[in-house]
Amino acid sequence: MKESSQSANTKDKDLTDIKQLISVVDAVNQVNERSDETLLALDQLEETLNFLAVKGNAKESQIKQTKKLFDDWNNLKKLAKDIKKEVAPLVGSETQKNNNQIQKLEEEMKLFAQQLRQREFYKYDCGREQALVKLDGVYSEIKDLEIKIENYGYTAMKFGNPNLIEGCNKQVEGIRTECGNMKMLWDHISVCQQIFIGYQNNTWEKTEPFEMEDEVKKLMKTLKDMKVDKRANAFSGILDEIKKWLIFLPLISELRDPAMRDRHWNAIRAKVKSNFVVDDKLLL
Repeated sequence: MKESSQSANTKDKDLTDIKQLISVVDAVNQVNERSDETLLALDQLEETLNFLAVKGNAKESQIKQTKKLFDDWNNLKKLAKDIKKEVAPLVGSETQKNNNQIQKLEEEMKLFAQQLRQREFYKYDCGREQALVKLDGVYSEIKDLEIKIENYGYTAMKFGNPNLIEGCNKQVEGIRTECGNMKMLWDHISVCQQIFIGYQNNTWEKTEPFEMEDEVKKLMKTLKDMKVDKRANAFSGILDEIKKWLIFLPLISELRDPAMRDRHWNAIRAKVKSNFVVDDKLLL
């Protein structure tokens, strides 16, 4: 009780310091929350001593000490009631201040989420390596926002308004999800680009257009199944690349047809203005 009394007492405390104010509020709340439990324990102690007194086994000092505990507890409850009334204006002021900060942060985060789509990593020509660097930068910004959310949320909880921070939590969760989706998109872009480079380095004789077309169709399905902003330039960029391959590979299938004759190849050479030779050194 002595410790609780010291914690709840406002003497020699700077209540303009939010941490000290919360400490006092916590101490007052603990007294109120433990009221029934403490009173029950004191009643049980008193009954036990009364029983022992009848048997002649209770000391007078013990009975006096029990009475003092009741007095101390009543004084502590009165102190808690008085302190709660004393700090109420400060709690109200700090609550309003914290609420305003939470509202402002939520608006800032909405703007942050909107402007996020203007970042460089949404553009296809950014490239995966640079895009991941930029995304790491966003994660650092998110951590700063989460620190503010934690601080404001802690104060809101201590002053009895824990739900006020939920809007900010949803906003930061949405931003994290968006960044995670963009990372997955860039990982997929990298996979696609590596496969396409491999195709281009295939020799003509080892080119398997039907198998390649099936693989590209799977790449397309994976891309379309992604939960990412389909309007993003990075998405449309790799989508266009995949579409080109899906147009190109059926043409390769036709060129691989045994019915192709020299006159057909000559017509192609004339069209592309290159006198290439169809042998085991010819690359796709």
